[in-house]
Amino acid sequence: MTSQRLTGQWGVLGSLLIDAPHVAGMVFHGTREEDFTGELKTVYQAARRLFLAGRPIDAVTVGAQLGPEYSQTLIQLMDYTSTAANVEEYINLTVEEARKARVQSLALSMQQAAGLEDCQAILAEMGQVLASRSDVRRMTLEEGFRDFYDRQVKEPNLIPWGFESLDEVCRVELGGDFFILGGYPSAGKTALSLQLAWNQAKDYRVGYFSLETKPEKIIDRLVAAVCDVDFSRIKGHTLTDEDWDACGALSDRFVGRKMEVIQAGGLSVTDIRSMSLAGRYDVIYVDYLQLIAPDDRKRSAVEQISQISMDLHTMAQITGITVVALSQLARPARDGKQEKAPGLHSLRQSGQIEQDADGVLLLYKEEPDNPRSRRCLKVAKNKEGEAGGILYLVLDGAHQRFRPSSATRPAPASRTPNPQTTLYELPANTPLPF
Repeated sequence: MTSQRLTGQWGVLGSLLIDAPHVAGMVFHGTREEDFTGELKTVYQAARRLFLAGRPIDAVTVGAQLGPEYSQTLIQLMDYTSTAANVEEYINLTVEEARKARVQSLALSMQQAAGLEDCQAILAEMGQVLASRSDVRRMTLEEGFRDFYDRQVKEPNLIPWGFESLDEVCRVELGGDFFILGGYPSAGKTALSLQLAWNQAKDYRVGYFSLETKPEKIIDRLVAAVCDVDFSRIKGHTLTDEDWDACGALSDRFVGRKMEVIQAGGLSVTDIRSMSLAGRYDVIYVDYLQLIAPDDRKRSAVEQISQISMDLHTMAQITGITVVALSQLARPARDGKQEKAPGLHSLRQSGQIEQDADGVLLLYKEEPDNPRSRRCLKVAKNKEGEAGGILYLVLDGAHQRFRPSSATRPAPASRTPNPQTTLYELPANTPLPF
């Protein structure tokens, strides 16, 4: 091993062995076993088996898979990789080296080609290798039509929101959509997003990236909602015996729930993508978009938010992870004395957000000056279905959760009514998602 030339493969595997929790997702998303050669390929295969099984990856666990004859190889990989901070560059080098080796192999094949037709076939394959990227998929119409049949005979893998009428309108199939949940301050965005995430975490792996709230406070909100405990008593550390009994009786609801809360202050989209892949999340929530660290701080705020929005959209497409980002809304517009209901134009700091999103949900008070007002959850954009409808919700602030409103009434005078708005109503006895 020591006589071999150091390549990107060394850096990738060394990074994996010394810091797998942070880089494993990026490594196995950005590389394939065909990118590795010799015994390094064997090390890669062993590490990938551990990753897919959800087991830890380090020199000991990989060594246990491969046997004592690989001990020196694993030690050398870690010795020659001083840091995992450059793993993205190592991945790029590895993929580039693999493509180069494939082109060189095809060039040798061309020298031995029997005729011009064989040369043309080799040239076509060489062109595909040179133009290929690991994150780009190609599908012929024939392949696509066969795939259409295969998909149609299966039940759709839909991610639930937890409100029946919203599930019917916003049908989100697992595979990488980008949704925005927008709202004014104090409208209840965080509480609603936690309720949605909790419901989805029953069947899917969910990562909740909180950029302004500590994980402990997020857990406090969930305990209030799930265990039916008054949130003010949780904040004041004044739980009653009845509260403790409720927490104990319902504690099993937290066991096995596939949701993780990540303290994400200062993280960039690249950081969020890496951690999401490492966590193997199916869905992530980001609270909230405007707090994500930009890659280029020299740009204007609008340019920064636009780039963050595009990066989140690209992340969802490439990784297949459904991304739900919370977003602040601009100050409400007024038509005389009446306050207009928010629309796509209300997304704060960037029109790019409304272009990138596959769906946009807007949460706001029906009566802006009434703290006990019903909340309106408006489907402002929906690429896969009908947009414009509103689900009316009641916020139970004491328990940090929402329930569908059972009563209908016209919009109050403080709002400019929308004659095209459809009202989604649920029966009063509809069970809560918690």
